Amino acid sequence: MIPAGLKRYAVRYPSMPLMVYRELAAHLACVPGVETQLEWKKDPSFNYSASQIEALHIYQGPEADIEQIQRILDHYGPWQYSPLED
Repeated sequence: MIPAGLKRYAVRYPSMPLMVYRELAAHLACVPGVETQLEWKKDPSFNYSASQIEALHIYQGPEADIEQIQRILDHYGPWQYSPLED
């Protein structure tokens, strides 16, 4: 369960494979104050050339190093940001 009061947002890498999303989530988990959760695609059809992940949800506490998070996200390529609503 994710604690209340954290900054919440999702990032997307449209063609990123599942294993790389998992690697990214593990990489971000090393940053103090950051928790992640994968959102699976809801599309029932399977396509090998498409990602099975809709987005990576990031929950960021006030002590999290925003610049380090940005560097990690940028390392994996261009990404799309969207805020998560309560």
